[in-house]
Formats: sequence, C-alpha cells, structure tokens
Amino acid sequence: MFEISPRCRDDMVEHARAEAPRESCGLILDDTYVPCRNVADDPVRSFQIDGEAMVLARQSGRLRAVVHSHPDGPACPTRTDMAYQAEGEIPWGIVALNPVHGAELFFFGDSLPIAPYEGRVFRHGVADCYALVRDWYRRERALTLPLTPRDPAWWDSGQNVIEDNLGQFEFDALGPNEDLEVGDVPLFQVASTVINHTGIYLGHGLILHHLSNRLSRVDVLGPWRQKFHRKTMRLGSLADRGGV
Repeated sequence: MFEISPRCRDDMVEHARAEAPRESCGLILDDTYVPCRNVADDPVRSFQIDGEAMVLARQSGRLRAVVHSHPDGPACPTRTDMAYQAEGEIPWGIVALNPVHGAELFFFGDSLPIAPYEGRVFRHGVADCYALVRDWYRRERALTLPLTPRDPAWWDSGQNVIEDNLGQFEFDALGPNEDLEVGDVPLFQVASTVINHTGIYLGHGLILHHLSNRLSRVDVLGPWRQKFHRKTMRLGSLADRGGV
C-alpha cells in the first residue's frame, strides 16, 4: 500500500478535476504533490511531464511517485501506463474521475509492498488473476514473472497473456488430468477462445485466484477443474533451469 496524507490526496484530485478533460500530471516528492504541466501533443488522451522537471525530481532524492489522471476512466492502468511504469520502476498513481462514483485514486508498480493474497479488490492490471500469480511467485519463490502491458478484455483482442508469459519463464505445460503440486498454475478458459483465467494451486484441492469484479479468495478447485481447466503450467526445477 502506498501511504500518503489526506492533503496530498486532495491536491491530486483537485488538480485532476481542474485539468479535465485534459489529463493532469504531477509528482509526489516526499508527501507533497507537485502539479506539472502536461506537455503531450494530445493532452486529452495522454500525458507527458517536462523532462527537466523529471530530472530535477530524481536528483532531489525525494521522488516517490508519478501521478496522472484518467478524466473519463478507466479506473485501471492502460497498456501504455503499464509499459512506461515498468520502464521507470517508480510507482505510478492514477486519479480516475467518474461522474457517478467520484474520484478514485490508486497506485501500482512492483516496488510497492505485496498486498495480502486474499480479499483484494479487483483492478485490471493491478489486482487481477495474473497479478496474484506474479505476487505469489515473487514472495514465495523469489521469482519475478514477466509483466505484459495489457488492456482490459485482452483475450478478445488476440492476446494470450497468461500462457505466453509463463512460457517465457520455462514453465512446462501439463495436461488437464495430471496430478497437481503446490505452486502449480492451472489455466482456465472461461467464455473465451483463449486462456483467460488462472490461479495458484495450494494443495488439498484448493486454489487461490482472483475473478473479475470479485475479491481474491481461496476456492475448491474441483468445479473449476471440471468446467474450465485446460492445462497446468509448472515451473521446472533449479536443475532444469541451469541452477544447482
């Protein structure tokens, strides 16, 4: 969780509302929000902070996060947001403005503490099924799985994010009838032409997973295995990966 003061939060939201329909942008230095000018060619659809301002912020040693707004949603990072945040490693914050629900502020990035596995509120690209698998492997196995920038409903646009990412990290594909081991990653196909859901097998017939628009939780694997299970990905041993 990214801790900031109520004043810092209010300043970010106020700036986002003042700049709409343009995207606002700014920096968090210590616990102070510093508004910046959006110098993007199309500030309604994107943002860019002046390069000199970024250099000075980094040199100060006080830079904690980059912030921008989504004046008309979505309340999750876009594919572009995810790509640029991963390049810079500094956490990003997004202020999503919604005429019904008001302003929603969230932060994301691998440098933030890993949230508890259960009870996460769903947010695509930040707290979803693949993010849960990545976090489990980062904490339990000290492995950082690939992070593919993706838009919501990527499975409807030809991407095969989950299977492709695991395939990059020497996971072996097992058939749907193989016995499972703790840490295995079952792959599910739910109303889609490609694999679009996953989780972590915990043993004793239980799976940790995160469904869209629900809290992350532990479920009995049986019904999922019968209806939606297509294959299982298992990380090879250290010997298989060239280790000791």
